[in-house]
Amino acid sequence: MTSGGTVRALVGNREFRGMWIGSMVSTFGDQLAAVALSLLVFQRTGSPAWTALTWSLTLVPSLISGPLLGWVADRFPRRTVMVCSAWLQAALVALMAVPGMPLWIMIVLLVVVLMVSSPFLAAQEASLPHVLPEKRYDDGVAVFGTSVDIAQMAGLAAAGFLVAGAGANVALAIDAATFVWVAILVQLSVRHRPAADPLGAHRDPDGPRGALALLLTEPRLRSLMGLRLLAGLAMVPEGLAVPLAASLDAVWAVGLILAIEPAANVLGVAVLFRVVRDPVKRERLIGPLAILSLAPLVMFAFNPNLTWTITLLVIAGMAGAYHTPARSAWMRYLPDAYRGRAYGIARTALRSSQGGGMAVAGVVAHAVGSVTATIAGAGGIGLLLAAQATVAWNRARTRTDPNAVIT
Repeated sequence: MTSGGTVRALVGNREFRGMWIGSMVSTFGDQLAAVALSLLVFQRTGSPAWTALTWSLTLVPSLISGPLLGWVADRFPRRTVMVCSAWLQAALVALMAVPGMPLWIMIVLLVVVLMVSSPFLAAQEASLPHVLPEKRYDDGVAVFGTSVDIAQMAGLAAAGFLVAGAGANVALAIDAATFVWVAILVQLSVRHRPAADPLGAHRDPDGPRGALALLLTEPRLRSLMGLRLLAGLAMVPEGLAVPLAASLDAVWAVGLILAIEPAANVLGVAVLFRVVRDPVKRERLIGPLAILSLAPLVMFAFNPNLTWTITLLVIAGMAGAYHTPARSAWMRYLPDAYRGRAYGIARTALRSSQGGGMAVAGVVAHAVGSVTATIAGAGGIGLLLAAQATVAWNRARTRTDPNAVIT
């Protein structure tokens, strides 16, 4: 994704290294826990419906806890938030790993674990601008994001073998150990900094709504959010992967179609940061790449074969690399006192757009009777929205000092 020297410089930063390793380890462990609990539910109930419901619970809590708990990362020292969250998650997952634990208790514990992750992630994201020097910040966000994607894919790939071989309880115990490792790493590597908005020092009766108002009224933040929420349309092919593969008479390709988006995104980030080294130039490419991430979907109107389907999805996935510079620019522009709350709101909005986009696409595909027409329609709508958001972003960017932080 970046040059070897840049990566070595980032990893040589003790604070970044601690959070980076901890994030990959916990992400890997989380995939083990999700697969392990789903397997336990299926073994004890024999119900595919309950198993699917359990898996869906891994997505729902963050939609609620993001805006509700993001403020914790602003009101308390962020290292403290990360360490306390990790220890709490370790204790909760350890309880889940106790043999014979009732399923309903395990599911409740899982929901709490996932909710606690919101203030941890908000504190982690808000800490990066302080941990990294300005010239390394964009590279750090790229390394962080792609490494987490890789850890997630590796965790899912290994989870089935590990859970089948060692058992679900062992997998849960490993996940608990990863949280302990994260807590120790952060405590020893990340420097203590005072809270950005100490409890009682900044009385904001609106709470999260104050941050929401900022996101909706500041032109740069609003346009960047609009561009990032296009992911809800860009991920429609992933949501329709099974019927899409079936329409191509290649059901065996479902896994391949699902893997294309994250793999192509990692490759796209690598190419973007290797070819375009100047952060300002990367910000100029955010809009065009957002458009390119949706344009290939329009070509599904011509019912492409499997080879062309893969090609179009790879192009779209690589262009989705624009999310990385958009993410770093968005956080850089935010006032430090609002970063935790804003991240919680933005993460919820992004997850909602992705899940909502895939759900709506499923309904539309069923109604019109064509998977490819649905994908092409999502691409067409996305193109119009991407063009509008690009104009807004370019206007906001050119009218403002690119280095100016909102006050």
